[in-house]
Amino acid sequence: MKELKRYDFEKGIAYTLKEVPEDIGNIGRGLNWKEYVNNEPIAYLKIIDENTMLFYWYGFYNKTTKQRECKETNFQQESKTKEIILKRCSP
Repeated sequence: MKELKRYDFEKGIAYTLKEVPEDIGNIGRGLNWKEYVNNEPIAYLKIIDENTMLFYWYGFYNKTTKQRECKETNFQQESKTKEIILKRCSP
C-alpha cells in the first residue's frame, strides 16, 4: 500500500495499491493484480489515540470492471462492520 491522501483534520490516511504485492499468498495467485494497481483508495486508517486506530477496508478497485472486489478482511470474523477498531497489544 502507498499513501494516497492525508486527512490531517481527523488524523486519517487513505491508501492505494501502487504495485503488485511480492507475497500474494495462495488466494492471491488467482487474482489479476494488474487490474487493481490504480489510484483508487483500498483502505483508510484513522488514529483515535496512541493505543487505538480505526481501520476501514474498501476492497480492491478493479479498473476494468469499475467494481470493488475482495471487500472482506480477516478482521471481520467477529463483526461484519466495515469499520474495525485496532488496539495496541501490551508488551
